[in-house]
Amino acid sequence: MRHHLNFTLLSVMVPVALLCLIVEAGPQQAGQPQKQPPKPEPAQTQEQDEGVVRITTQLVQIDAVVTDKKGEHVDDLSENDFELFVDGKKQKLSYFHLIRLPEAKRAEAAPAGNNPAPPTVPTKPLAQEQVRRVIAFVVDDLGLSFESTYYAREALKKFVNTQMQDGDLVAIIRTGRGLGALQQFTNDKRILLAAIEKLVWNPQSRNMMPRFGSVDNGGDPDNQGDDRIEDFRETVFTVGTLGALNFVVRGMHELPGRKLAVLVSDGFPLFKKNGDNELVLQRLRRLVDLANRSSVVIYSLDAKGLLTLAPSAADNMGGIRGQQMAEQLSRASQSLFDSQEGLAFLARETGGLAFFNSNDLNLGLQKALHDNQSYYLLGFDPDDAQFNGRFHSIKVRLKRSGLAVRTRSGFFGVPEAEAKARKPQTRDQQILGALFSPFGARDVQLQMTSFFLNTPQGGSFVRSLMHIEPAGLTFKDGASGEKTATFEIAAFTFDEKGAVVEASGRAFTLAMDEARYRRAVAKGFDYQHDLVLKKPGAYQFRAVIRDAETGRLGSAGQFIQVPDLTNNRLTLSGLFLIRGEQGGEAKQPASQAANQPSQSPAQGEDEGDVQPTPAVRRFSSRSVIEYDAVIYNATPDKTTGRPQLTAQTEVYRDGKPIYQAPARPVEVSGDDFKHIPVGGQLKLSGLAPGDYVLHLIVNDALASPKYRRVEQWMDFSVR
Repeated sequence: MRHHLNFTLLSVMVPVALLCLIVEAGPQQAGQPQKQPPKPEPAQTQEQDEGVVRITTQLVQIDAVVTDKKGEHVDDLSENDFELFVDGKKQKLSYFHLIRLPEAKRAEAAPAGNNPAPPTVPTKPLAQEQVRRVIAFVVDDLGLSFESTYYAREALKKFVNTQMQDGDLVAIIRTGRGLGALQQFTNDKRILLAAIEKLVWNPQSRNMMPRFGSVDNGGDPDNQGDDRIEDFRETVFTVGTLGALNFVVRGMHELPGRKLAVLVSDGFPLFKKNGDNELVLQRLRRLVDLANRSSVVIYSLDAKGLLTLAPSAADNMGGIRGQQMAEQLSRASQSLFDSQEGLAFLARETGGLAFFNSNDLNLGLQKALHDNQSYYLLGFDPDDAQFNGRFHSIKVRLKRSGLAVRTRSGFFGVPEAEAKARKPQTRDQQILGALFSPFGARDVQLQMTSFFLNTPQGGSFVRSLMHIEPAGLTFKDGASGEKTATFEIAAFTFDEKGAVVEASGRAFTLAMDEARYRRAVAKGFDYQHDLVLKKPGAYQFRAVIRDAETGRLGSAGQFIQVPDLTNNRLTLSGLFLIRGEQGGEAKQPASQAANQPSQSPAQGEDEGDVQPTPAVRRFSSRSVIEYDAVIYNATPDKTTGRPQLTAQTEVYRDGKPIYQAPARPVEVSGDDFKHIPVGGQLKLSGLAPGDYVLHLIVNDALASPKYRRVEQWMDFSVR
């Protein structure tokens, strides 16, 4: 089913049976309208809109943070307490509003005796109205030393594992190693931890030059030649860092509310050794303007920590004595100051803070997050002359004494029509926009489930099952009385570097009689996409569906770690769930059912009693779930030749375990210990309606302690 067409979607007529009509569990009958997702309350939308900075020819808004002498936020000021100046001229306030961001709370602790959910548990994507904080960590691997890279990685791990809160939408982006699919905004800790693992020292960074060492100046006592080379080198790296930041800020423009970009870097200079660096300053001004228009506040963390500036064992001190030593120390001190200048400028000009000389990066991060608990929006009506394309300075003063106010430094007077990003117009732009949006597109409901599988004949592959709700599609009356609909599906696979492993697309035209049409409206249908993957690693699978008649879009995606089976370590396939039979075995193992195309029901079959497939895991509270997976690379006993495996299941809701079954031995038949099926049943009686996650844990008593446990997760819902 793979078609490498690069958006040139092939139009085909497809029998509806090949799109795998399926049943939706529950009381809904054929012909009833599909339920639409709940819309956010107007008050929530209004609150989000009020928190966005605007710079237009009709209104210019400035966000200001006010603190007392202890650094605590002050949120009891009125409009009369502020004075706003633009280019030194006092402005009359036409808009004033205090914004208090909702307090983000971590998930409640698990009950006594239960362990909290591990970070491997899949996370339900946030809807736009659920987002409280948007945080982009920009790791400047173009300018991080080996030591700084390690501390940055550890700080980000700590944030994700212990400090990330409900309602956080987070991205981790590297400046020097590409901006890939694993670095998009998400609330899924698995994706973030996978991105953090790829944060390794970049040997091409600017920090390859030593602070100390003898240099042959070639008769140039003032080192002007060395200065020119160093200036050029620093300019190249700095422009690269600012370009990556520009990309991130531009991508945050359409996200809701106030946004934070946290730059983790060893710093960069603003000026050349002997004058201004116009290229760097120009890029900085444009970045600051874009951040101000996008309501992005930039915080800077100096990853170098507290430095002594004294030479270390790593420095080449051979032949350096007396005055030359003093000159080298002076140059090192000046270089440190210069590197912090750029970090301070970015934070100051966008209303953020810069944190220096601390060996605890998480402390600076906590202060940055705390700094956004409240702020004031001040607005004024600009003159036409203020939109002349030039920079206009901003100054805010407080009439109440003893308080400090921090705001953006100014804005470029560029009309909004020229400054804001253009909305996607073409079909390809619309599809790409839905593909990379952290909220996706929901006009057409699309659900995607991807499974890792391996067979002795076919090797390793990933099967993606996409369930389509037809409510968002346009159906027309055909010439012969049938119902027709035309839509397009584009599927993409990204590796851990963000490179496109596969891109495929197809266009489908459905033609159905009245009975099949009613069934499709009530039940939906599936689309199956297989991809053979020869390399292990972290992958993201994403798909977009587009209604050809209206252009309405739907999108979905899933993250998967594809294991390496060649190392003979214990591994587990994807976890399949279907509805089982009360008091008996399923007619067919779920893994076998998942490896065969779903078929439309046989003639005369009761349409209300067809089992859900692994693509749609919606069960009634009276159901029994049949779960199934395959264990790979079990270790056989040296004496008996048989493996010793146990399996255990848990059920989670809202990130907390609510049920744990005792571990039980895995029955092993045959002699293929590379592929051992494991499964069982789970009664849902007593579970309240809602969303759940099934956790399957397999232990191999004969494997080495480090590799004897594997696990898989799969979500399901009870209706």
